Amino acid sequence: MSKLVLANLKMYQSTKESVDDYINKLKEVKDKFIVFPSTIYLEKFIQNNFTCGVQNASVHNPGPYTSEVSIHSLKNMGIKYVLLGHSEVRQNMAEDDELINRKIKQAINNNLKVILCIGESLEAYNQSQTKIILKSQIEKALKDISEEVIISYEPVWAIGSGKTPTNNEIEDITKYIKSLFDYDVKVLYGGSVSDENINTLNEIPNIDGFLIGKAAIDPSSLMKIIEVAEK
Repeated sequence: MSKLVLANLKMYQSTKESVDDYINKLKEVKDKFIVFPSTIYLEKFIQNNFTCGVQNASVHNPGPYTSEVSIHSLKNMGIKYVLLGHSEVRQNMAEDDELINRKIKQAINNNLKVILCIGESLEAYNQSQTKIILKSQIEKALKDISEEVIISYEPVWAIGSGKTPTNNEIEDITKYIKSLFDYDVKVLYGGSVSDENINTLNEIPNIDGFLIGKAAIDPSSLMKIIEVAEK
């Protein structure tokens, strides 16, 4: 069964030309992955019929909030998904689980599909605190929420480092995350996924897909990942 493939382009793309080139190279596989571009380039992807998500959004309804972008406005553009709780946002923008909880409620109220990112630090991993951290993040971020979400497990220490947990570790954590839900929650793995390790990662039996970061910037790498994830 093919798995979900999500391409988080972060803020890597900095010119219209690079975006146009990216879109042209991936048009043939646009139905096989979900793309999360920079907000300023969302319209280009939507106009080319890519399934799009947004990397983050404001917790507020439209109003006097300088520099922010509302979930309502993004939904009106045509996005289908919203990525919330990514470790880079938690760290760089000081977002905590309470704020993420409010954003998830906003997204659900606007009929968007939520991908909730969770993950432990290297210190927590070394102290065997991973499951405790993940359970806390899930309980706080999903407080008073019964609607289904997608979970992306991204060990903070693995993002952009080239390091990943072992397959057995990811399989065990995925099983644990699924045990915390009363529905068949989809669990993705993210954190240094690349075209070089995707064959190994794709052997994990209970993973439902992958959230790709830097490797997704290279169309050829992303296409290889998609090809493997379809097996």
